[in-house]
Amino acid sequence: MAVVFAAAVSNPAKMSKQEQGDKGISRRNFVAIGAAVTAAGSLGGRAIAQTATAPVLPAHTTVPERVTHPLDPLTAPEIAQIKAAMASQTMLGPRTMYSWVQLSEPHKDEVLAWKPGEPFRREALVVALSPENRTAYEMIVDIRAHKVLSTRNLQNLQPFLTGDELEKAAAVVDASPAVKAALEKRGFAIGGKISDRFFIDAYAPGKDPATVSGGKTIRAARVLLADKQGGINDYGPYVEGLMVLVDTYGPSILAIRDYPGAIAKVPVPEDIFSRAVLGPEKPVDDLVIGPPTSSRLTFDGNHVRWHGWDFRYSFNQREGLVMHQIGFEDEGRVRSICYRAAVSEMLVPYSDPAPEWVWREFFDAGEYGLGAVAVSLRAGKELPNNALVLDAVLPGTSLQAQVDPSRVFFYERENGALFAHVQASDKHHIYARAKELVVGYITNVGNYDYIFQWVFRLDGSFGFEGELQGMILNKTVWETKCDVCEREAQGGPGVYEMGGEEKFGTLVSPQMLGVTHQHWINLRMDFDIDGTANAVEEYNVKRLPPDPQKNAAGRALTVTRTVFGKAKEACRDLDESTNRSWVIYNPSKRSEIGQFAGYEVQGIGNTFSSIPSYRYGDATSFVQRHFWVTPYDPTQLYAAGWYPNQYPEKYDDDLFHYADDRSIYDRDVVVWYSLGFTHVTRPEDFPIMPSEHVGVNFKPRGFFAKSPALGYARLDKE
Repeated sequence: MAVVFAAAVSNPAKMSKQEQGDKGISRRNFVAIGAAVTAAGSLGGRAIAQTATAPVLPAHTTVPERVTHPLDPLTAPEIAQIKAAMASQTMLGPRTMYSWVQLSEPHKDEVLAWKPGEPFRREALVVALSPENRTAYEMIVDIRAHKVLSTRNLQNLQPFLTGDELEKAAAVVDASPAVKAALEKRGFAIGGKISDRFFIDAYAPGKDPATVSGGKTIRAARVLLADKQGGINDYGPYVEGLMVLVDTYGPSILAIRDYPGAIAKVPVPEDIFSRAVLGPEKPVDDLVIGPPTSSRLTFDGNHVRWHGWDFRYSFNQREGLVMHQIGFEDEGRVRSICYRAAVSEMLVPYSDPAPEWVWREFFDAGEYGLGAVAVSLRAGKELPNNALVLDAVLPGTSLQAQVDPSRVFFYERENGALFAHVQASDKHHIYARAKELVVGYITNVGNYDYIFQWVFRLDGSFGFEGELQGMILNKTVWETKCDVCEREAQGGPGVYEMGGEEKFGTLVSPQMLGVTHQHWINLRMDFDIDGTANAVEEYNVKRLPPDPQKNAAGRALTVTRTVFGKAKEACRDLDESTNRSWVIYNPSKRSEIGQFAGYEVQGIGNTFSSIPSYRYGDATSFVQRHFWVTPYDPTQLYAAGWYPNQYPEKYDDDLFHYADDRSIYDRDVVVWYSLGFTHVTRPEDFPIMPSEHVGVNFKPRGFFAKSPALGYARLDKE
């Protein structure tokens, strides 16, 4: 979960950038901007993608240095202009670090009114950390004028942590005689530096009284130690109970938390980079995949077209991939569906209430930045052979532009039948295959890797998928065998509750407990169904009571439709007992048969929230309801607010407070959807887990006069 520090490298400055990435020197990776693709000779106009003959793009495509649209991401020259503007900020000293820099998007009205060739504003959000002043500043910069338009001292609000800060926090711990003594007290032999044996794992600190002094929040990191056991994998058995809180502005140690904890007595088979641990390599045949995806995509900068779909994309440090102006070409014109879609926040709460675990409640976007810790993917390796992967640029902590390859991917895949039917009487066939376009990226938040991707389909539906990968976070315990399993073996049928050291997790290997936890992903979806004035209704399937005349078989079903009036009414949960779904629609746009043009939100599984109801109202509230609707507000972008890292008391910049008494009927509305997965770990999840999947679909309901899939039908007869 943490953004991490490489424990056993003595001089990272002399290593190549690739070597630093391999060794884990820094998870900064400020290189994941959604790069625009400029293909020489790429098609313009409003051509439908399947009729285009776009050139095949190279495997890696660099970003352009010219801005042509108000939503284009920051370019390298613009980052240089932002840096020049910072020279006038006298409150920023030589130790200043830039935590977060991205395009400050123009107001939606400006973008929708803009026409190609017209001028447009270019402004940037700049969040600077000032160790000298022990505070952070949020600024808006006019890029072209090299001018700072506004400055706000963030006081007790803490931006997400940078890789530089986490490295320095780890270095302070590495040099601490007190920490070394605590390790030696536990029986660990340390000849030289702590990092010669241990992986020094730096996290956002969570809640701790040591990080508040006189009402002032101390910007901090929490550092743990994992015994690498001489292997490659950083995530060896943790030294349970030992934690170090570091003032990142010092940097200096605030407190050492030293609780009793288990110690691994024998080597733990956790090194995922060792063939001895993994076992013999097994042969596997590569699937035969069609021609490169790039041959069927039309790019114009960051504007993409594919089989009727029309959208823009960008990438930033906080959210990662952002989809803009999603539309579909219908009868010669592009109809708007969603103005902006992105992962707004994540929450990963762990269930163990022990003092060394209770603080683990991670806001992965707001504490680390999903785009800031994004990493590369490779066609034919982590991705299918036909994938197109794109280069990217983001600002580093000293406001230098950094370009790295393979951050955003596109690939086509088949997903079974789009539809099919065989007429038995005369063997007439109608069929179509379900080709899909997948657009996404991977973010590496310490031990977990998340692939977040948007999926576009030929029938006018689209969806979001999350693939959860990597290594589970394990607790070192004394137990070597499953206690509840032994009780079941002795007792037979009955109800058994986990107990002892296994009460809050699963023993996955001797002395290794996979702690039960949840993953929550919140999507912010600014729907614009045929325009900005939309409404939202809830569908519930209702079973009618048996009636000898009206419902003799007792299985009659009907649907109730509830139209929401205010935001606070639309904080809802999925309900499998009523097949609940939600429809965003345009109340002024109706078809020939009277149906509203809309898109339906269909959950693909979900889970309950482990956050208790008495906390409903704090920054974690977005996981206590699956579905939310709020009026459009360009300042409300993140479900846990702009600065959930070490959020203070009375923090009210979050989704709970956005969902108020304001009207959401026939208004510009934003839908927030929370996807959850409860991970009750298994022995098969150790040492590296097979992927788990979460998702949600958005399907047209009344949007089209007839399904766009029909054009892909193939007809024949046996």
